[in-house]
Amino acid sequence: MEKLHFKNGLNKPGMILLLVLLSACATSGPPHNTPQDSSTHVTAYVVNDQQNDFSRFAPVFITEQTEKKFNRIGKPRARMDDKGDEQINVAPNHSFVYVDRQTFATTNGSYTNLIYRIHFEKTPFSLFPFHITAGNNNGLLTVVTLNAKNRPVLITTVHTCGCFLAIVPTSYLPTSAYPKDWNSDSQWIYGMTLPAQLELPEPFDDENRIVIYLKNETHRVMDISLLTQTAIEQRYQRETLNIAPIDDLMKLPIGDETTSFFETDGSRKGYVKGSHKPFERLLVSWWSLDWRVGEDKAFGNKDETGTVFYTSLKPWNRQASDMWPFADFLTFWGWKL
Repeated sequence: MEKLHFKNGLNKPGMILLLVLLSACATSGPPHNTPQDSSTHVTAYVVNDQQNDFSRFAPVFITEQTEKKFNRIGKPRARMDDKGDEQINVAPNHSFVYVDRQTFATTNGSYTNLIYRIHFEKTPFSLFPFHITAGNNNGLLTVVTLNAKNRPVLITTVHTCGCFLAIVPTSYLPTSAYPKDWNSDSQWIYGMTLPAQLELPEPFDDENRIVIYLKNETHRVMDISLLTQTAIEQRYQRETLNIAPIDDLMKLPIGDETTSFFETDGSRKGYVKGSHKPFERLLVSWWSLDWRVGEDKAFGNKDETGTVFYTSLKPWNRQASDMWPFADFLTFWGWKL
């Protein structure tokens, strides 16, 4: 979902959405300020292997209240129910991140995207606070953009429905590449305050890790920072985050066969199986002109996945805000890499 610009005023649909999201996005701060008692656990999901770029630059995901299954990073799986029907869910006891690589070029240089995809069992239904994103099998994408010197210049996070997009530049990116009128203090993403820039050391070595803090229940990104491996070990309980190629999501074992995590034909081609979002359909679909708004989807070339990974709710921006053609996506949002 895109940022709201108050100086130009909001139309009626925008005001409705703002009121809904303000009630849904209230936060008490990043998880390292959360009391850690016997009923409140904070877990750091860490990729331990440092043998390649995927593991070296993999974010550490820190999640709140992991005693609750739906707050645990999981592993998508398939099974047959008692009626012989396929069921897709996310097993909360096996933590996996699915990775992909993408290259792109602009007039100023060549870049590599390291793509990290995680999924959760669900965002639970709740009216107080109201979770507009309630539904099953929801996920989060993190894209680490490396420049030609293999330095991370952008950290992009977005839910796998295309909602709650945040782009955080690092100190390796020249300020000339920032959007016009960029707020140098912080950025506001629907109730969450994220940094305007992530200061990285020189050099960026294996001791330093990019850390993404995720909120209880909604899995919203609450903060992005840099911590050392030592600090992570001292502050949080750790769990290993296993790395797997993104293609594994297309071939989930089921009996003696495999099936895809995504629908492969019909009107829901490219969408995560079982990822219906009833509240978003009720409140947002009618003015965004998308019956499936908020449903999690594949991230890739729309001609292959069957769906556009758009990041602007305005219908006329659907194609232009598609995140897969990353250079065009950055230009759309005002970045000048």
